[in-house]
Amino acid sequence: MNRKLWMGMTLGVVALGTALAGCSSDNKEGAQANSTDGAAGNKPAAATTTPTPAAPAKRGDITVTMYDRGAVPASEGNYEDNRWTKWINQNGPANVRFVPVLRSDSTKKLNVLFASGSAPDIINEYNTPFRGSLYDQKQLMPIDNVLPSMPEYQKLLTQYPQLKKAGTKPDGKIYEIGKVKEATPAHILLIRTDWLKKLNLAMPTTTDELLTVAKAFADQDPDGNGKKDTYGLNMSTYSEQAINEIFGESSSSTLLAWDIKDGKVVRAWDKELASLTFKKRLYDEGLIDKDYINDKDGAKAKQDFLNGKIGIYVKFTGGWYDFVMNDYATLKKNVPGAEVAPLAYPKSPMGTFTGAIDNPIQMTTVINAKAKNPEAVGQYLNFMMKSENALKIINGDEGTHWKKAANGCPQAIDPAKSKNEVGYAGDYTMFFSSGVDKCTFVLSGFNPEVPEQKAGMDMYRDIQKVYFDSKREYPGITLGDHMPVYSADLNLINTTILKEKGDLFVKAIISGSKYSPEQAIKDSQAAWDKADGKKLEEFMNKWYSENKDKAFMAKDVNEIVKQQMEQVK
Repeated sequence: MNRKLWMGMTLGVVALGTALAGCSSDNKEGAQANSTDGAAGNKPAAATTTPTPAAPAKRGDITVTMYDRGAVPASEGNYEDNRWTKWINQNGPANVRFVPVLRSDSTKKLNVLFASGSAPDIINEYNTPFRGSLYDQKQLMPIDNVLPSMPEYQKLLTQYPQLKKAGTKPDGKIYEIGKVKEATPAHILLIRTDWLKKLNLAMPTTTDELLTVAKAFADQDPDGNGKKDTYGLNMSTYSEQAINEIFGESSSSTLLAWDIKDGKVVRAWDKELASLTFKKRLYDEGLIDKDYINDKDGAKAKQDFLNGKIGIYVKFTGGWYDFVMNDYATLKKNVPGAEVAPLAYPKSPMGTFTGAIDNPIQMTTVINAKAKNPEAVGQYLNFMMKSENALKIINGDEGTHWKKAANGCPQAIDPAKSKNEVGYAGDYTMFFSSGVDKCTFVLSGFNPEVPEQKAGMDMYRDIQKVYFDSKREYPGITLGDHMPVYSADLNLINTTILKEKGDLFVKAIISGSKYSPEQAIKDSQAAWDKADGKKLEEFMNKWYSENKDKAFMAKDVNEIVKQQMEQVK
């Protein structure tokens, strides 16, 4: 998220704190002066005494983790000691010692710290299963004990009760602190409308029509170079998930596809068969790159799109401003006549679905059960959640690092200076809510006076219309981050099944007539039985029956979207 901010800032136009901005507050930090009556009863004035000033409240000492991403320039110091840690300690309510943990190895480091009894008071960590394991091990303090010192978060819980749902554990207490982000589509289909026009094709609205259009894009030389060198669409790790979503299932390399039928949680075998059959047709008919399996991160597909070789491009989440200003601009430079438009997920035999939403309620922070000063912990979190404090760290100083753009939102004055002096600091405020301030929203990063930016704004509004359509069904029970956390033994079963299933599905896609999708499903079901997958199903049903009205579910995503869309009207 912080990376998105800097991509925007480097171009000189940013939403303030693209992934990290939040609610405003009129509360002011600091001790209040005590007052006494000037006189008591009928005593003469001479009898009054000058009150002794109250001693300043003693500052607590706390420790806080933060991600070490190797981004602090030598001129700024390090993650423990820099201009922002100094500012926090000079202006905040507590003495804070920051404990950096490598982003790439954070859970391993934190496990060592907890095992040695030296874990910090506040743990900032995005990894949901790891936070769940800390709860299971009784390593966490309920934040109910700390909330009286956190009026900022109390306001947020009232405004977004979904945060309480997501942070509450089976014992009914809140253990996790989270943030509200702008809801954005996780995957977007973009179609070359100039190719549609050239081949006299209509925008596809069903999966059969999608296959027809993709086949025309691959076979009918839409770029007019006399070669068969174009693809109907791309299919790598993330774009394959988009195809799954078209058929109403949200499986990935880490998640099995679950469904609700007759009030019970079941494996979505029928939807997996439908999506697998579709992907096999794409492969067999040459509509995707035959070497898709090696394009893990979609880098090859992106280059093919930029070079004008893909008709339907599955864009992964985030960075819409960067896409408009860089990727789309590159496509237009390479192929001057290229035009793209968002394509709504077509109706499939399993129904009509919206794409998955990038998690708008993200849990980030827990408190060590052994924290010695819970009040100081709460005071620090409250201070950092105040918009005037968090946004100072996110954007830097007004007049030095940023100025107000025409829409009233911060715009970098000198992107290089801001990157050097502010760019590394976002993780200090990783629990700060950006989704309550429209200045942080995607559309706020654009200047409507610039034609290409205005076009990008208009296209994103079209994306919101089709990808936030409440009439469409959400693919899956809930977002991945809000699925229940497995115990170690269940996680081993889950990992075993995912590996078997993944291998079998790839085999079905690339083996032609030798191995069918139906056989892959049968073999996957056998692997499920062998690995004791029923234990996962029992766990999921127990969780669902106990939490379907309390947990963060798909319907809560729609509520967040509706709430945020009201903000930007």
